[in-house]
Amino acid sequence: MRELERLHAQIRNAELVAVDIEMWEHGGKASASPEQCAARYAELAEAMQQKEAARTALEELVARTRVEAPSDLAGWALAHHAYLSMFIDDCAARGQLDSAAATTAIRQRAQWMEVRAGTRAIVDVDVAHVPIDEGRYRSHFGIDPKTLERVG
Repeated sequence: MRELERLHAQIRNAELVAVDIEMWEHGGKASASPEQCAARYAELAEAMQQKEAARTALEELVARTRVEAPSDLAGWALAHHAYLSMFIDDCAARGQLDSAAATTAIRQRAQWMEVRAGTRAIVDVDVAHVPIDEGRYRSHFGIDPKTLERVG
């Protein structure tokens, strides 16, 4: 289950790089040197390569795990369902159940049940709407969301 999540987190981390650069394009790029622009776009290209490699590896691991250890795959999907349920509860407590964040989390939670049922391989990451609560993530998945190192 940790390897499934490590690959999923690699995809998420690559998406975070893309979002960061997109924000930079709207705010900081105008004052950046050509060298800084080149470095940022090289960072983006590397992140997108890492994302595609992780996605391919994750899809292969999901298919293999579905055959060899279906309960591990189900556990991974259920862990995401539970994690998103906690996020949705947080949104509800703030009176934001109709927000884009809550709506996205509700949709993703249903998609994780499709993973569990075998009708979907993976759930696409949406870092713009559903941020990671680092402490909750560490305790829930047993890995650090940034370093991808095992914790606990």
